[in-house]
Formats: sequence, C-alpha cells, structure tokens
Amino acid sequence: MGPLPADPLSVLRSLPSGLSDVDVSGLNEQSLGELLATVRAAQRSLDGLVMRIGTRSAELTADGPGTPAVDFLRGGGSVGARAARRESARAQVAAHVPGLVEAVADGRASGEHVDVLARRLGSLTDQQRDAVDLNGLVTKAGTVPPENFDRLVKRRVEAVTPDHTLTDAIAKRAASEFRHWFDDRSGMGRFCGTLDPERYEALTDAIDQQVASLAASSGTPAAKSKNLAADALVGLVLAAGGRRARNRLPSVTVIVDRSTLRDGPHPRSVCQTAAGHDLAPESVARLCCDAVLRRVTLDERGVPIDVGRTYRTATDGQWAALKAVHTSCAWDGCTAPISWCQAHHVREWENGGPTDLDNLVPLCSRHHHQVHEGRWRLKMLPDRSIELSRPDGTVAASVPTPRRC
Repeated sequence: MGPLPADPLSVLRSLPSGLSDVDVSGLNEQSLGELLATVRAAQRSLDGLVMRIGTRSAELTADGPGTPAVDFLRGGGSVGARAARRESARAQVAAHVPGLVEAVADGRASGEHVDVLARRLGSLTDQQRDAVDLNGLVTKAGTVPPENFDRLVKRRVEAVTPDHTLTDAIAKRAASEFRHWFDDRSGMGRFCGTLDPERYEALTDAIDQQVASLAASSGTPAAKSKNLAADALVGLVLAAGGRRARNRLPSVTVIVDRSTLRDGPHPRSVCQTAAGHDLAPESVARLCCDAVLRRVTLDERGVPIDVGRTYRTATDGQWAALKAVHTSCAWDGCTAPISWCQAHHVREWENGGPTDLDNLVPLCSRHHHQVHEGRWRLKMLPDRSIELSRPDGTVAASVPTPRRC
C-alpha cells in the first residue's frame, strides 16, 4: 500500500488552525459540556489512530530494517520519550486484544483504559493472556471509568495467576537498579535508578518526611524545593549508617481487606500500598514484621473498619536484646551485620505471633524475602538454634545457638 490519500491528511492538517478559531467565551454550561464531550470523542479517535500507526510501525520494523516504534512515535523529537513509550505500549497491547483499537476510535474506550490493559497484561505469558476474557474487558471499558476498570482487570489477571502477583513483585525487585557517575562537563555528580513499587514508596516517603522537617526547621515551610529534596536524600543516607535508634523508619500504609489478612488471598482480595501499587500477601507479611505501619483493614464491601493505628512491632529495647544475642543475620552462613537486618517474627505477627525475644530473629533483607516471598520456613528451638526448611518442607540447614547466648 502506498501513500495515504490526500483527503484524510488534509482533514487532519486542518485541525490545529480550525480548532484555534473556536470561541468558547459566549457558551453556557450546557453548550460547553456538549463541546467538551465532542472534543473527548475526537481525542479518543486520534488516540486510536496513533495506536494503529504504532502497530504498523512495529510491523514494518519486524519485516526488515526500520525505526523502532517507540523512536518513530517520537516524531523527530516533537513528542517526549515518556509519551512515546506509553503510545508504543498501547500499540503493543492493541496487537493482542482484538477490537481494542476500534473501541478507542469510536469512543467506547479511552487511552487510559488501554494503559490499564498494557500495565496489567504486560507481565502475563501468552497462555495466561489467552485465558483472560479480553472481549469482555473491551466491552466493559466503555461502561466504567479507568480507575474502576483497573480493579476489574486486576481481578481478571489474578484469576489466571495463582501466585497473586508474587512472581511480578519478585521480577520487579530483581529488575531494580541504581547507577551513579560524575559528569565532567557540568562538574556535578549524577545518578538514576529504577525501584519496585514497595521500595520506591518507602524511599520517597522518607525523603518527603525529611523535606518537611528541613523546611519546618528553617522557619519557612514554603521553602520545599528540588534542592531541599537533594539535601534530604543526602542527609538520610549519611545518617543511616550511624543511626542508633530505629524510630525514623519510613512508614508504609498497607490497605488490605479483612478476609485476606485473616484467611489469605481470595478472588476479590485488596492488597495494596496507599498509592495503589499491588503487593503480594507474602510481602505484606514481611512488612508487618518490622516497620512503622498504618494498617487499613477493609470489610467485604471495601469499607475501612480499622484505620489510623500507628505502631512499631519491635521496640528499641527488643532490638537491644536481639543485639545482645546476635551479631549478624540469623540465616545459615550469612555474615550481614545485625545493623543491616530486620526483626522477623518466627510465628507470623498476622497469625498471632507475639513481639518478644522468644519469637524474633534478625534477618537481612535478602533472607527476609527468602522466608516470606520465597516461602522458606524457619523454626526456632528453645535454645535459639534454628532449623531452616525449603518450600517443599525438607530441612536445608540447622543453625546452632548464637555464641552470645
């Protein structure tokens, strides 16, 4: 197929000049609403056309040498890299979801609905994606707003992923990275990184708290800025190594429905951070071991029934007691110093495990994840020796009583 016929191009080219002449100053609320609805429909149609362009660009690249779709969609730099990546992701999901482009083009779905599908379906295998009722989701997209659609798609995805997002959470943690370098041209140090949602929220919450503290101490709360955020980050990092008390841990708000907390995951589980990032139930159990938490428990209707109780599960005194017994992580052969560890409840806190020395052992972050997300089992005997078992129940190691006991 050759060049695009002149008529569609002339119509699209006339849009900017034609729309700039629209005068809304004399419109009443009803007319303004009608105009807005028309504009929204046009936006969706254009989004659908961009999706088709992105899909076709990817096809051309697959057939031979060509510009990658995400670069092509930047239009020579007229569109930012982030927007181009979003449009490329939309085109990719459209290639796997029949009828999606048409639903966007005729106004039954929006680009935000497509973003939800791209995010939720992106981590699925082909077999898992085929098990999701994609036609039903496309139909549903035209009847619910994007935020409700996100919850719907989440439930559909969880129905075909029996680990309840655990695999995705582990993959995101493994994909996290941090890089830093010195820029000779600017004479400034630079860094960038990518973090899984859990650690991203913990880090940004700690920085935001420190920024507020620095602004308040300066007497000018309005002084919050990117520069102050840099001061906050550096101050937190430099202070962390010598921090004796554990009363400055960032808080993580975990929203979980009562049934999941009590009985484990179910088809309508809610298990998220306050910002809406999904957490695996195993991750929630780990977070509950040693953090400042604000737990929001939901009933079967999604209504909060227990909100706002902030508490620490391991006190400074209990940490002092642990340090009197242990010098490092309690895992077999691990030499991570205890200052790097979190207090782990041998009998899980959410299952009634007490927060006292007889139920607490220090675990470094790696091995804390191995117990909760990796489903290893840890049994502490009366003499504080430890029996480590693999997920299948076989004993992997016996750790003797710490030398300080």
